[in-house]
Amino acid sequence: MTPPLTDADLSGLLARTALGDAEAFAQLYDATCSAAYTLATHILSNEQPAQRVLQQVYVHVWEHAAEAEARHPRAWVLLLTHRHAIALRRRTDARAEAVSRQRLGDMSIEQHRVIALAYFGGYTQTEIAALTGETLSAVRSLTRGALDQLHAAARVVTSPITIPRPTGVVA
Repeated sequence: MTPPLTDADLSGLLARTALGDAEAFAQLYDATCSAAYTLATHILSNEQPAQRVLQQVYVHVWEHAAEAEARHPRAWVLLLTHRHAIALRRRTDARAEAVSRQRLGDMSIEQHRVIALAYFGGYTQTEIAALTGETLSAVRSLTRGALDQLHAAARVVTSPITIPRPTGVVA
């Protein structure tokens, strides 16, 4: 087993990558991709978006190797990974929030009222029934319907996608 590459080794590979050396780029990738993938997966909690982030990161590395901080190439790759992963997570969170807001807009006024009283007002279902004049079973039904809509919205945006692994490959 070969020892891990030092920052000096990686700086040399980065300099050669800046000159268009594909072999140096491949070695730089091999030396840094595991840590970058682990970081992206940790931030995104999903393999498929993490793989997209790595693709973006290494395209950036190839295109901007001449501008990189040559003394700390591993840190530069991880910084790029962190930035790309956080940006993707923010976009994903914004889409989830938009879908949730749309689902809130699809709720009836009664469902809005029940959810607001329960989750923002801290009232129990019995207290909500007394406040609104609804029966307890109606409050339960309205709450359940509203929660089902929100759950469906969250499932559409956040459900993980399973990536099939080739046979014979150990993860």
